[in-house]
Amino acid sequence: MMMEMSTHHGMNMMNMTTMAGPVAKRHKMWMWYHVEVEDTVLFKSWTVFDAGTMVWTCFVIAAAGICLEALKYARWATGEHIKSHQENLDLKLNFWKRHVIDCCYHFWQLCLAYILMNVYMVFSVYICLSLCLGLAIGHFIFASRTGISI
Repeated sequence: MMMEMSTHHGMNMMNMTTMAGPVAKRHKMWMWYHVEVEDTVLFKSWTVFDAGTMVWTCFVIAAAGICLEALKYARWATGEHIKSHQENLDLKLNFWKRHVIDCCYHFWQLCLAYILMNVYMVFSVYICLSLCLGLAIGHFIFASRTGISI
């Protein structure tokens, strides 16, 4: 990024332009929901430019939503497994083992959840719906195994 400094009546003013200049194609950052297919998702290289790319992107996002629910289930199942196989002889060691494993699950769950939050903030109706659908499918598959009734 180049910055030009100019002096106007004794005041310093900065004008920021890109290396390609002001006429270079800029990516839109939507602040409202839209149905246009042209979007950038998470990275500059992940650009949706046609309907086929949008369909592929929606499947990837839905799969990521299912993975988040699977990760939440794995965290719960691991905790239950460790609790059921706990020996009373060394409670302090079991606590730290359980705590470290839970912290690792928590870290990956948060990472994926915040990444998916950023994906949702693309504000593409197609991407938002595919994420919600993936989370709902994942919840349907994995939450029924937890034994938690609503």
